[in-house]
Amino acid sequence: MTDTGFIADRLNRISPSRTTAMRTLSQGLKAQGKDVLAISSGEPDFDTPRHIKDAAIAAIEAGETRYTDVAGTLALRRAVCEKFKRDSGLDYAPEEIIVATGGKQVIYDAIIATINPGDEAIIPTPAWVSYPDMVGMAEGKPVLLPCGPNQGFKLTPEQLEAAITPRTKWLILNSPCNPSGALYSVEELRALGEVLMRHPQVWVFSDDIYEKLI
Repeated sequence: MTDTGFIADRLNRISPSRTTAMRTLSQGLKAQGKDVLAISSGEPDFDTPRHIKDAAIAAIEAGETRYTDVAGTLALRRAVCEKFKRDSGLDYAPEEIIVATGGKQVIYDAIIATINPGDEAIIPTPAWVSYPDMVGMAEGKPVLLPCGPNQGFKLTPEQLEAAITPRTKWLILNSPCNPSGALYSVEELRALGEVLMRHPQVWVFSDDIYEKLI
């Protein structure tokens, strides 16, 4: 990016999205009549289910198009609490739930609200391309740990222990992982948890967006 004196320096810490570049390329090839299977964007190959469409339409027709509570409507947050209880056996109160426009906003909000200049976030790789840029935008340091096929594309307790420093603020853990598809077992998560218990200053951002795609 060219420094014009007007654009903030923080934008120089962001790389162009490779996901968007691949999607643009595939759309261009499709426009040329090419038969392309596009798998760059994290979205399914089926349409939004009918009952979800109907609920959205009904809400619009009922006039539910105004500002809501910043954290989400109380009814929605209660439904999220019920989901956590039903699917994961976890108890949360509506006051502990924040609803956002998507996973990217939630992660960015958490990072920008907690990372000070020089703070570190451990990111096992391969990883979703936005994680390092979000940390960089907050003037933090993304600590990228290579997790190759020989270890199932998963972070080991030894790697985690060696990477933690006094400046470590976050471990960003994505399971099932985008893009590798790696899924941590209960035993593997417990082993990582045992390391983290020795370092209480490290918080865990558990990105579980693909929890049902297993």
